[in-house]
Amino acid sequence: GKSLYAVKANPHPAVLKTLWAAGMRGFDVASIREIDLVQSACPDAELYLMHPIKSRRTIRHAYAAGIRHFAFDCAAELGKILVETNDADDLHLHLRLALPSGGSATMPLDGKYGATFEEAVALLKAARPVAAKLGVCFHVGSQCMDPSDFIRALSYVHGLLETADIKIDSLDCGGGFPVAYPGLTPPPLRDYFKRIQKGLDIFEFSDLEIIGEPGRALCGEGGSTLTRVELRKGRDLYLNEGSYGSL
Repeated sequence: GKSLYAVKANPHPAVLKTLWAAGMRGFDVASIREIDLVQSACPDAELYLMHPIKSRRTIRHAYAAGIRHFAFDCAAELGKILVETNDADDLHLHLRLALPSGGSATMPLDGKYGATFEEAVALLKAARPVAAKLGVCFHVGSQCMDPSDFIRALSYVHGLLETADIKIDSLDCGGGFPVAYPGLTPPPLRDYFKRIQKGLDIFEFSDLEIIGEPGRALCGEGGSTLTRVELRKGRDLYLNEGSYGSL
């Protein structure tokens, strides 16, 4: 499949240029700033605007910058995309699905984004006539610890498409690919790829364009954070950085 680097994971130009040099050609951007940043660092990159909720200005800027891949998860967002691109006939639209809860992710995304089963059926039928290409995308949750979550997600997609009776062109398995943190050792990434391939084979998705959006898996172990100790109270250290920042 095709890999898109999720720029939000680390947008530093050095990271973008390193990934480009390593062969990365697709980038998942979420804002005007990220669009401009990637196009400055990697002018020939293919950009995907896969955040399911975007400002009208961001949609206009993206389309003018050559982006044709847009995610949505509700009728209002689909309408915004069509209006702000002047009903363009070259859009590749990606419907973001809400997966059933119960996955293994360290940071679940349940309820944050995505269309429910019933909503998705209606949205696929609405988007098919106006999309040059149509796909679905999902996210199993950040730092997924069980590769089988991807097979369960693909099973859900299979049932949805059978119910909707709509032909799609692409399938985006999203992110969630983990890295090793102190005290947290996930399975090797090859186990995730094997499960995804197994799911694609079982549900006969292999003829679709397959996409993934690794972010942390490509940059999480590629840097260090330097902090300053502001105060010590016994064995407690107070730093100038914390869990709401880079920790």
